[in-house]
Amino acid sequence: MHRINATLSSFLGSGIRRGDYPTNWAAMVELPAVKRPKALVWTPERVEEWKRTGRKPSPVMVWTPEQTGEFLDFVSDDRLCGMWHGFIFRGPRRGEMCALPWTEVSLSGSWFRISAQIVEIAYRQYDEAPKQDSVRTVTLDSQTREQWQEWRITQGEEREQWSGKEAWVETNRVWTHENGEPLHPDWISRRFNRLVELSGLPPIRLHDTRHLSATLALLGKADIKVVQERLGHSSRQITSDTYTSVLPQLMTAEAESTSAVVPRSLKQETPRHTEDPKSQGQDEAREQASDADKDGPDEGLRPAA
Repeated sequence: MHRINATLSSFLGSGIRRGDYPTNWAAMVELPAVKRPKALVWTPERVEEWKRTGRKPSPVMVWTPEQTGEFLDFVSDDRLCGMWHGFIFRGPRRGEMCALPWTEVSLSGSWFRISAQIVEIAYRQYDEAPKQDSVRTVTLDSQTREQWQEWRITQGEEREQWSGKEAWVETNRVWTHENGEPLHPDWISRRFNRLVELSGLPPIRLHDTRHLSATLALLGKADIKVVQERLGHSSRQITSDTYTSVLPQLMTAEAESTSAVVPRSLKQETPRHTEDPKSQGQDEAREQASDADKDGPDEGLRPAA
């Protein structure tokens, strides 16, 4: 709503300068302040509540590392397994992954460069250059690189199979259908949602994999500036506020590290045991009798034989 209003305001402002309009009505519109949704982690308690009610605690949810591993194991035999690896570990936008050509991928150098994106409007696709901050080179981790190497072999086999009976659509895109046609952004989202549903894991959106990627990097002690550059954000503040969630592991580590900075004495007090009052009284009586025997006069009394 803010973006639409800003566009209208800019248009009317230009019209006022030309004398076409007397008033900028868009400038009079009052909208509520924008509040970015905070990503939440699917903890066991939230998963249990979701299973019971079917409701998500937040529009933006991310998996734990264990849940992420379950999903990757589940899609290990999926045709586009490498693409799911790329989304989760490298965090590109959906349109950036759709537009990625092989000419911008170096498997020997373990990197790919994002310089284009696909924008979807009413299911129609448009090629568009990304914002200046989004043009970037992303390093591939070893697991994702291996997945992409296997995918390139698979795509080459599909090219040979389709060239004999059907026309192969040569687009030079990295991610395609079996006949070479590029993937539609909406198709990728629907396919991802279906795989999540089949896996039995709590739901996350495809765009939430960007949040997940940043969260996993934070758990791996990556510098927030490095994560910002990889995700293509204009500032560190956006990365910190929007795309990083606090995992339970980080909360535990923070709690322990906070208490560890306070020095404590190594002395340990001996615990006092609670005694039975009745037995304690008997012991005191015996001690008093013993003292009396020692301190009193000897009257020649002897214990009976």
